[in-house]
Amino acid sequence: MTANLLLNSQEVRKLPAGSLFKAIFVVSALSQKSDKNGKPYYDVTVSDSFGSIEAKVWSDAQWLDKSESEPQNDDDRLPVDKILLLVGKTVGINGKAAEYRGQLQFNFNKLTLLNQDKYPPAGYLPRSPIPLDELTARFEALVRDCGGEAGDFLRKVFTGDMWSRFRDWPAAVSHHHAYANGLLEHTLSVAECAKSMAGSMLGAGYDVDVDIVVAGALLHDIGKLDSYRMISVPEMTVEGALLDHVAQGYMRFNELAAQFGLTDKTRMHLGHILLSHHGQREFGSPVVPATPEAMIVSSADELDFRMFCWHDSVKNLTEDQPISAWNNSTQRRFWKK
Repeated sequence: MTANLLLNSQEVRKLPAGSLFKAIFVVSALSQKSDKNGKPYYDVTVSDSFGSIEAKVWSDAQWLDKSESEPQNDDDRLPVDKILLLVGKTVGINGKAAEYRGQLQFNFNKLTLLNQDKYPPAGYLPRSPIPLDELTARFEALVRDCGGEAGDFLRKVFTGDMWSRFRDWPAAVSHHHAYANGLLEHTLSVAECAKSMAGSMLGAGYDVDVDIVVAGALLHDIGKLDSYRMISVPEMTVEGALLDHVAQGYMRFNELAAQFGLTDKTRMHLGHILLSHHGQREFGSPVVPATPEAMIVSSADELDFRMFCWHDSVKNLTEDQPISAWNNSTQRRFWKK
């Protein structure tokens, strides 16, 4: 089967083994490896607005540079010095779907570096599958309904430039919600889940402050505004690599708390949620959750992360192949059901 039309990533993932295809993607990650003969090859992740694909680029792949007005090096062998600079660039792909050890594997046989003005990477980036208007309306409803000092704080914080960036930012570079509007989608899911859990615990007789839960959930990942950046693909900043979003979020929160005059008790409650939301020290939190509100937000955050990994791992599986490939982020395989 030879593809004459350009396919998107969703269509490529559905191809049977042996299929040839053409596509345009943005390179979101790339690493150089060596095969058993010592020849270089590359593990590459490419993305478009429909999702992402992991593939192999072998040393005999062909290369065409169309980044300028006139093509260069037509059908030349892959230049090592250029492929390592492809992250964040839009490329044309000629590839083949193959079967390897019972799993579908995609091999890219030819890469074409496209003119980035004619094919801007932003036009091929993945975004949240949930419409932005819907995400915004649900987020604003949570902020509007949050009471007390915590609610007043939220209504001051999520405005202007901070809201604009928060709305558009990714939640990660690779593990989960690593696309435009991903931070908003993840935060909203965590907050809605946490609010429901808080209501259940309150109904069971536990002393839970629902407003603190909602505010803590909506604020828990604000450090990612400093840890990541969106240029052409989600990238980690130098500060993010050295400090991590948990510490950066706490620093940003303290600045906002001082700016808007948050009382010491509310500042302590919310600050503790930000510092403990990863649940365990070995997962990046300097302290473990010590309040009902912090335990609820941490649990909701972990659940949303695992549910995303489950959905992302099984969404393209078939009845004949109901078990996913190994998911490194959660250290397990998933069942589609």
